[in-house]
Amino acid sequence: MKPPLKQWRQLMLCGIFTWGLLFLVIFIYFTDNNPAEPAPSSLAFLETRRLLPMQGKQRVIMGAMQEPSWPESVNTNKGLLEGHPMGPRDLQKWAKLPDGVENEEEFFLSQIGRKSQSTFYPEDDDYFFAAGQPGSHSHTQGTLESLAPRHAGRWKGWLPERKRHQPQGSSPALEEGEEGDRLYSSMSRAFLHRLWKGTVSSKMLNPRLQKAMKDYLAANKHGLHPKGLRSCAVVMSAGAILNSSLGEEIDSHDAVLRFNAAPTRGYERDVGNKTTVRIINSQILTNPNHHFIDSSLYKDVILVAWDPAPYSANLDLWYKKPDYNLFTPYVQHRQRNPDQPFYILHPKFVWQLWDIIQENTKEKIQPNPPSSGFIGILLMMSLCSEVHVYEYLPSVRQTELCHYHELYYDAACTLGAYHPLLYEKLLVQRLNTGAQGDLHRKGKVVLPGLRAVHCPTSNS
Repeated sequence: MKPPLKQWRQLMLCGIFTWGLLFLVIFIYFTDNNPAEPAPSSLAFLETRRLLPMQGKQRVIMGAMQEPSWPESVNTNKGLLEGHPMGPRDLQKWAKLPDGVENEEEFFLSQIGRKSQSTFYPEDDDYFFAAGQPGSHSHTQGTLESLAPRHAGRWKGWLPERKRHQPQGSSPALEEGEEGDRLYSSMSRAFLHRLWKGTVSSKMLNPRLQKAMKDYLAANKHGLHPKGLRSCAVVMSAGAILNSSLGEEIDSHDAVLRFNAAPTRGYERDVGNKTTVRIINSQILTNPNHHFIDSSLYKDVILVAWDPAPYSANLDLWYKKPDYNLFTPYVQHRQRNPDQPFYILHPKFVWQLWDIIQENTKEKIQPNPPSSGFIGILLMMSLCSEVHVYEYLPSVRQTELCHYHELYYDAACTLGAYHPLLYEKLLVQRLNTGAQGDLHRKGKVVLPGLRAVHCPTSNS
């Protein structure tokens, strides 16, 4: 009987010990979750707020938002929300303005307090357009007073008074720039609406951005011509240009475009010597007789190549099966001449030109791409204020000699067979603004650049 009694006592002791441990665990669990103590996240937030003033005026990444002071943000938003409730009548009143923001003061007032109060962010508009600029926490009161002086006294009671801290030795110019940035930031909602309306200009940028823009324009690092080229020449390869003595006139233009393998050496008196752009079809790149990779004819100029892709072909299909494989020699040339500008025209552009010709012609035209001549004319019209085209419409020197540098005769070179050349020339003749005498004697037409063409706007 003693062994069973001893085992029973041991089991009882184990049970009591187990219940004691369970009670201790439960007690510790409830004491650690005392609601009176602050949560770790709140402590972390408070510690973060203590560290923020030590960051000084470090610049932030563009688009990032600096977190403002918690109590000041709450008080500011609360006052703004109570003072300017937004309702349907306010929106209707603002919508009736003729330009949407002609009265910028009223627009700004109607927008105050629109941001959700739960975010605890003030109406600080440099979050939208001027992230990282100085004064992002202190400009609200000043900008409200500057935009609407007659309401400044009423706003002073809402906004917390803050002393401006100016570092010792700071320049007045810097202070003035900061004031301009603050004013710009406070008006960014009006700026945004003007951007939607398409009525903004660079003059509305803040002083810092205006200065940066002027500096970049003055530097012109990449050699761009923002105003474009004034006068350009497009020189056809027609045999009729021989004995024209137009070389000096052609070289007087700001830029000169030539085609395919047309040379200038030996023909300077008639065609000039200057070449800025050369348009080449895909046969020039692939035919070994043209020595495209090695010939100096294709060096030191801007090259523009094109290939007649099918009308409905996308880029993938065209790349896999071009009319002539221009891509391999293109890559080879770029590798040998990495600094030379060399472009391939998008086939959609070529067929859009075909659509323009057909839309302006009563007859059905050949379902083939336009000629290199017409492509070159439209290219220069997009770059120049005025385009002088030589021997596209033939002069009194008209001949069946196809090219001035080749002994090959065919009337199709003038009137067209594969290309809708006849209809291209009729369209160009309609656009001619030059003298009729120049057309007869020089074979020259003068076309306005696209920037000079003003299409009528619809009244609807």
